[in-house]
Amino acid sequence: MGDGEKRPQDPLAEPSRVIKASDPEKLAENSGLVFRESRFEIPMMKWTIYVSHPELNFEAPDFLDTFVVRALALLYISKAYFQPLANKWVPYRELKDGLFYTKTFSETVEERISSRFGDDVEGLREACMALGGREVDQGDLGMVLKTFPRLPLLVIVWRGDEEFHPNARVLFDASADGYLNAFELRMLGGEVVSRLISVADGRLEIPGEG
Repeated sequence: MGDGEKRPQDPLAEPSRVIKASDPEKLAENSGLVFRESRFEIPMMKWTIYVSHPELNFEAPDFLDTFVVRALALLYISKAYFQPLANKWVPYRELKDGLFYTKTFSETVEERISSRFGDDVEGLREACMALGGREVDQGDLGMVLKTFPRLPLLVIVWRGDEEFHPNARVLFDASADGYLNAFELRMLGGEVVSRLISVADGRLEIPGEG
Protein backbone atom coordinates (compact mmCIF):
# COMPACT_ATOMS: atom_id res chain seq x y z
CA MET A 1 0.00 0.00 0.00
CA GLY A 2 1.52 3.32 -1.07
CA ASP A 3 2.05 6.26 1.25
CA GLY A 4 -0.76 8.19 -0.45
CA GLU A 5 -3.34 5.46 -0.04
CA LYS A 6 -5.65 5.30 2.93
CA ARG A 7 -5.70 2.13 4.92
CA PRO A 8 -9.13 0.53 5.10
CA GLN A 9 -10.90 1.50 8.31
CA ASP A 10 -11.61 -1.25 10.79
CA PRO A 11 -15.40 -1.18 11.31
CA LEU A 12 -14.91 -2.67 14.78
CA ALA A 13 -12.45 -0.02 15.96
CA GLU A 14 -14.87 2.68 17.07
CA PRO A 15 -17.51 0.47 18.74
CA SER A 16 -14.70 -1.43 20.45
CA ARG A 17 -13.19 1.82 21.75
CA VAL A 18 -16.56 3.02 23.07
CA ILE A 19 -17.33 -0.25 24.83
CA LYS A 20 -13.90 -0.53 26.44
CA ALA A 21 -14.11 3.06 27.71
CA SER A 22 -17.67 2.79 29.04
CA ASP A 23 -19.33 1.42 32.15
CA PRO A 24 -20.43 -2.07 31.06
CA GLU A 25 -23.36 -2.09 33.50
CA LYS A 26 -24.71 1.09 31.90
CA LEU A 27 -24.20 -0.27 28.41
CA ALA A 28 -26.08 -3.42 29.37
CA GLU A 29 -28.94 -1.38 30.81
CA ASN A 30 -29.18 0.76 27.68
CA SER A 31 -29.21 -2.21 25.32
CA GLY A 32 -31.42 -4.60 27.28
CA LEU A 33 -28.61 -7.03 28.04
CA VAL A 34 -27.36 -8.86 31.10
CA PHE A 35 -23.80 -8.18 32.23
CA ARG A 36 -22.33 -10.70 34.64
CA GLU A 37 -19.06 -12.48 35.19
CA SER A 38 -17.34 -9.76 33.14
CA ARG A 39 -19.23 -10.40 29.94
CA PHE A 40 -22.34 -9.28 28.08
CA GLU A 41 -25.01 -11.89 27.47
CA ILE A 42 -26.68 -11.08 24.15
CA PRO A 43 -29.87 -12.98 23.26
CA MET A 44 -29.93 -13.65 19.51
CA MET A 45 -33.02 -15.51 18.29
CA LYS A 46 -33.06 -18.38 20.81
CA TRP A 47 -29.34 -18.54 21.52
CA THR A 48 -26.91 -16.43 23.51
CA ILE A 49 -23.82 -14.60 22.31
CA TYR A 50 -21.19 -13.67 24.90
CA VAL A 51 -18.85 -10.69 24.65
CA SER A 52 -16.28 -10.24 27.42
CA HIS A 53 -15.39 -6.83 28.86
CA PRO A 54 -12.97 -5.22 28.39
CA GLU A 55 -11.27 -7.81 26.14
CA LEU A 56 -14.30 -8.11 23.78
CA ASN A 57 -13.73 -11.79 23.19
CA PHE A 58 -16.67 -13.18 21.21
CA GLU A 59 -18.35 -16.52 21.88
CA ALA A 60 -21.32 -17.78 19.88
CA PRO A 61 -22.76 -20.91 18.26
CA ASP A 62 -20.86 -21.66 15.05
CA PHE A 63 -23.67 -20.53 12.74
CA LEU A 64 -23.70 -17.10 14.43
CA ASP A 65 -19.93 -16.81 14.77
CA THR A 66 -19.31 -14.53 11.80
CA PHE A 67 -17.59 -11.19 11.32
CA VAL A 68 -20.88 -9.47 10.44
CA VAL A 69 -22.72 -10.76 13.51
CA ARG A 70 -19.80 -9.79 15.72
CA ALA A 71 -19.71 -6.31 14.18
CA LEU A 72 -23.45 -5.87 14.63
CA ALA A 73 -23.26 -7.05 18.24
CA LEU A 74 -20.54 -4.54 19.08
CA LEU A 75 -22.39 -1.75 17.26
CA TYR A 76 -25.60 -2.62 19.09
CA ILE A 77 -23.90 -2.50 22.49
CA SER A 78 -21.92 0.67 21.80
CA LYS A 79 -24.72 2.75 20.27
CA ALA A 80 -27.81 1.70 22.21
CA TYR A 81 -29.58 4.05 24.54
CA PHE A 82 -32.59 2.94 26.53
CA GLN A 83 -35.60 3.28 24.27
CA PRO A 84 -38.65 1.05 24.71
CA LEU A 85 -40.26 -0.67 21.76
CA ALA A 86 -42.73 1.56 19.97
CA ASN A 87 -44.93 -1.48 19.29
CA LYS A 88 -45.52 -0.12 15.80
CA TRP A 89 -44.30 -2.00 12.74
CA VAL A 90 -42.91 0.16 9.95
CA PRO A 91 -41.32 -0.62 6.57
CA TYR A 92 -37.60 -0.17 6.20
CA ARG A 93 -38.01 2.97 4.09
CA GLU A 94 -39.66 4.80 7.01
CA LEU A 95 -36.64 4.41 9.27
CA LYS A 96 -34.10 7.20 9.40
CA ASP A 97 -32.07 7.09 6.14
CA GLY A 98 -33.97 3.94 5.15
CA LEU A 99 -35.20 5.52 1.94
CA PHE A 100 -31.60 5.85 0.74
CA TYR A 101 -31.01 2.09 1.01
CA THR A 102 -34.54 0.89 0.16
CA LYS A 103 -33.65 -0.54 -3.25
CA THR A 104 -30.71 -2.48 -1.86
CA PHE A 105 -32.76 -3.69 1.11
CA SER A 106 -35.50 -4.89 -1.21
CA GLU A 107 -33.03 -6.76 -3.42
CA THR A 108 -30.89 -8.32 -0.69
CA VAL A 109 -33.60 -9.08 1.87
CA GLU A 110 -37.21 -8.99 0.70
CA GLU A 111 -36.76 -10.28 -2.85
CA ARG A 112 -34.65 -13.17 -1.59
CA ILE A 113 -37.47 -14.18 0.75
CA SER A 114 -40.18 -13.94 -1.92
CA SER A 115 -38.03 -15.81 -4.44
CA ARG A 116 -37.28 -18.70 -2.08
CA PHE A 117 -40.49 -18.87 -0.06
CA GLY A 118 -43.24 -17.36 -2.20
CA ASP A 119 -44.25 -20.87 -3.25
CA ASP A 120 -43.05 -22.52 -0.04
CA VAL A 121 -44.81 -20.73 2.80
CA GLU A 122 -44.68 -23.81 4.99
CA GLY A 123 -40.93 -23.98 4.47
CA LEU A 124 -40.63 -20.39 5.71
CA ARG A 125 -42.79 -21.16 8.74
CA GLU A 126 -40.62 -24.12 9.67
CA ALA A 127 -37.38 -22.19 9.14
CA CYS A 128 -38.61 -19.29 11.26
CA MET A 129 -39.75 -21.62 14.00
CA ALA A 130 -36.33 -23.28 13.98
CA LEU A 131 -34.82 -19.84 14.66
CA GLY A 132 -37.24 -19.13 17.50
CA GLY A 133 -39.90 -17.23 15.54
CA ARG A 134 -43.57 -16.94 16.40
CA GLU A 135 -46.48 -16.75 14.00
CA VAL A 136 -48.77 -13.70 13.74
CA ASP A 137 -51.81 -12.97 11.63
CA GLN A 138 -50.28 -11.12 8.69
CA GLY A 139 -50.39 -11.87 4.94
CA ASP A 140 -50.40 -15.52 3.95
CA LEU A 141 -47.78 -15.94 6.65
CA GLY A 142 -46.42 -13.54 9.23
CA MET A 143 -43.53 -14.47 11.51
CA VAL A 144 -41.85 -12.38 14.20
CA LEU A 145 -38.17 -13.11 14.75
CA LYS A 146 -36.15 -11.81 17.67
CA THR A 147 -32.68 -10.64 16.79
CA PHE A 148 -31.01 -8.46 19.41
CA PRO A 149 -33.20 -7.78 22.47
CA ARG A 150 -34.93 -4.67 21.15
CA LEU A 151 -34.76 -5.41 17.42
CA PRO A 152 -37.58 -7.77 16.41
CA LEU A 153 -38.30 -8.33 12.72
CA LEU A 154 -41.69 -9.09 11.17
CA VAL A 155 -41.49 -11.19 8.01
CA ILE A 156 -44.67 -11.23 5.89
CA VAL A 157 -45.14 -13.33 2.76
CA TRP A 158 -47.94 -13.38 0.21
CA ARG A 159 -48.18 -16.32 -2.16
CA GLY A 160 -48.15 -15.70 -5.87
CA ASP A 161 -51.14 -16.42 -8.12
CA GLU A 162 -52.12 -15.99 -11.76
CA GLU A 163 -52.16 -12.21 -11.44
CA PHE A 164 -49.44 -11.40 -8.91
CA HIS A 165 -45.93 -12.60 -8.21
CA PRO A 166 -45.05 -13.75 -4.68
CA ASN A 167 -44.26 -10.83 -2.41
CA ALA A 168 -42.46 -10.40 0.90
CA ARG A 169 -41.97 -7.57 3.35
CA VAL A 170 -39.71 -7.25 6.35
CA LEU A 171 -40.89 -4.70 8.91
CA PHE A 172 -39.10 -3.22 11.91
CA ASP A 173 -40.30 -1.72 15.15
CA ALA A 174 -40.39 2.07 14.75
CA SER A 175 -37.70 2.36 17.44
CA ALA A 176 -35.18 0.20 15.54
CA ASP A 177 -33.03 3.05 14.23
CA GLY A 178 -32.29 4.04 17.83
CA TYR A 179 -30.14 0.90 18.08
CA LEU A 180 -28.67 0.37 14.61
CA ASN A 181 -28.65 2.70 11.62
CA ALA A 182 -30.31 1.90 8.29
CA PHE A 183 -27.17 0.41 6.74
CA GLU A 184 -26.60 -1.82 9.77
CA LEU A 185 -30.27 -2.88 9.86
CA ARG A 186 -29.95 -3.90 6.22
CA MET A 187 -26.97 -6.07 7.19
CA LEU A 188 -28.98 -7.56 10.04
CA GLY A 189 -31.86 -8.39 7.71
CA GLY A 190 -29.47 -10.04 5.28
CA GLU A 191 -27.96 -12.17 8.04
CA VAL A 192 -31.41 -13.39 9.13
CA VAL A 193 -32.56 -14.15 5.59
CA SER A 194 -29.39 -16.06 4.76
CA ARG A 195 -29.97 -18.32 7.75
CA LEU A 196 -33.65 -18.83 6.96
CA ILE A 197 -32.78 -19.95 3.43
CA SER A 198 -29.93 -22.16 4.64
CA VAL A 199 -32.22 -23.84 7.19
CA ALA A 200 -34.96 -24.40 4.61
CA ASP A 201 -32.46 -25.80 2.10
CA GLY A 202 -30.99 -28.19 4.67
CA ARG A 203 -27.58 -26.52 4.52
CA LEU A 204 -27.56 -25.33 8.12
CA GLU A 205 -27.80 -27.54 11.16
CA ILE A 206 -29.40 -25.63 14.02
CA PRO A 207 -27.95 -26.32 17.48
CA GLY A 208 -30.06 -26.64 20.60
CA GLU A 209 -30.95 -23.57 22.60
CA GLY A 210 -28.19 -22.08 24.68
